[in-house]
Amino acid sequence: MPGFLIWLPAPLAVLLAAVLQGITGFGFALIAVPLLMVVFDAHTAVVLNLLVSFCTQLVLSLRVRQGIVRSLLINLFQGSLLGIPAGLYVFLHFDVKSLKILISILTIVFALVLLKLKTIKIDKLAGRWVEHLVGSLSGFLSTSIGIAGPPVILFLNHQDLSKDKFRATASAYFTLLYAVSLTLMALSRGVNTKIILNAALLLPFAFLGSNLGLFLFPRVSQKHFHYSVPLLVIATGLYSLLTTIL
Repeated sequence: MPGFLIWLPAPLAVLLAAVLQGITGFGFALIAVPLLMVVFDAHTAVVLNLLVSFCTQLVLSLRVRQGIVRSLLINLFQGSLLGIPAGLYVFLHFDVKSLKILISILTIVFALVLLKLKTIKIDKLAGRWVEHLVGSLSGFLSTSIGIAGPPVILFLNHQDLSKDKFRATASAYFTLLYAVSLTLMALSRGVNTKIILNAALLLPFAFLGSNLGLFLFPRVSQKHFHYSVPLLVIATGLYSLLTTIL
């Protein structure tokens, strides 16, 4: 029984994370990684998060694919391919904890600034480069600290997208990103049988949460959706920072 109680935060983490993912198309890592670190070491939590999130993200993307903004998705993903290898190098050779503290602080500050903005106007030519840059930063964070969401979701939240297009594009992006990240981690022997087994045990809780999120999505207004995104990022950044420091 004590062993079960110690492991209990893990299914709770993926359940809550999948609910958020089902509503917004993102956010799994924002909740799951800090809570999974209560049970597992940092590297295991990062890989476990990627495995479970990829499975639920793939299913969600197929269900909401009609809303994907394809040009935006392509530019973000192309950018991520530049950041992923650099993040993986940091993950394998440096102290992830210190980087996580820095990223948490920067994320909170950036989200606070964007909270007061409705949209960010970017011309078409510059927009392509900005989208590549945002994708690169997201890719780096994905393989280094396991939290790829903040750059992309804060950017998408200020592109005047409907909540349906936001969720579909974000979900498709993270599906592609996690597929590449997991492939590289597997090739570098960052994924082992024990982690895969734990991921399989957590998947039923993740799919339950994802379906609950899909049920709740129509009940969230566009206005509340827009303002909830930076608030969720701020709250998770604070939680991530505190759990890393304490």
